[in-house]
Amino acid sequence: MSAGRYERFQVKRPQYLGEEHWLSIAAEVDRLHRALEAEDDSQAIGDVKCLVESVARVTLDIAGQPADPKASFDTIVGHAHELLAKQPGHHVAYESEYGKLATQASKMARNLGNVRNHFGGGHGRARQPRIRDEMVDLALDGGLIWVRWALRRLGLFSEGRPESLIRDLVEDRAMFRAGGIARRLEAANLPNLESRHQRALGVAVGQRAASGTFVIRDGGVIACLESDDTEAMWTPDYRIGLAQGLLFDPDERHTVRDQTLRDALMALDPIPECMADLEELVNRIVTSTEEGKIAADAAETSALNRFVLSRIVVRPTGEHAALRRLAAHVQPPLF
Repeated sequence: MSAGRYERFQVKRPQYLGEEHWLSIAAEVDRLHRALEAEDDSQAIGDVKCLVESVARVTLDIAGQPADPKASFDTIVGHAHELLAKQPGHHVAYESEYGKLATQASKMARNLGNVRNHFGGGHGRARQPRIRDEMVDLALDGGLIWVRWALRRLGLFSEGRPESLIRDLVEDRAMFRAGGIARRLEAANLPNLESRHQRALGVAVGQRAASGTFVIRDGGVIACLESDDTEAMWTPDYRIGLAQGLLFDPDERHTVRDQTLRDALMALDPIPECMADLEELVNRIVTSTEEGKIAADAAETSALNRFVLSRIVVRPTGEHAALRRLAAHVQPPLF
């Protein structure tokens, strides 16, 4: 079979995928190309199965769930597909009908394990299997359809991992362009993360925003404050983490200022009840800052005090005591 017939199936590196992971996938692509160029049909069938498996294993590795060495090919690909199928993004299709197409593609790819066992290279055989051209065509079609689908999502999946995003926000203080943090938070798929990761991302965004990175404040704070959403994007745990990050830096030094305190309280507004978290936050503020010294001057202090008290009207009864305590700390009573 001519390698030229499959030039339209070239596998492209997805944006945001790390070098090490891409090299593992590219090595399998190169092997497949060599088999096609040599017209070694049996080896090509084995190599397309290895390419599918490499993409699946890279997906699980990025997710922090490396495949069990004893896991079957079908299990590995199925698990990777489940992870990638949930990946949001502006350019990916996840409507139900398209989801069914992707599921069918994964079924074709997962069948390559048995196809390779019966017809592919990598096994010493007493008799060579008879391989017709269409058998190779079907194996390549089935495997490459899923591989291309997976790679379109894998870059976003990689970029949205919470550990990577937290590192870029706080540890490495990577540069973010306008829209960058919004894209990466969407890629993180907050509602499907563990609560601790949702909260940790909120903390990291808040800390970076409080340090004066305006593009982070625009995409990760202001966008959140302007929305009442607590399910599709701005989850309660993200909001609570955001409030904490706005007020305390990674070294636990306070960054409590007029604006950061307002933003922190507004971030909590859409959450029906967060009494324990609010009480803990107020305790940290009261013990870390000098009373009456949060705002810049008397006028700002008075305005901030009124703002804190105004939250009592919109928050549940269980949070009123903490808010009154915070208001008194912002502007101590004269007598």
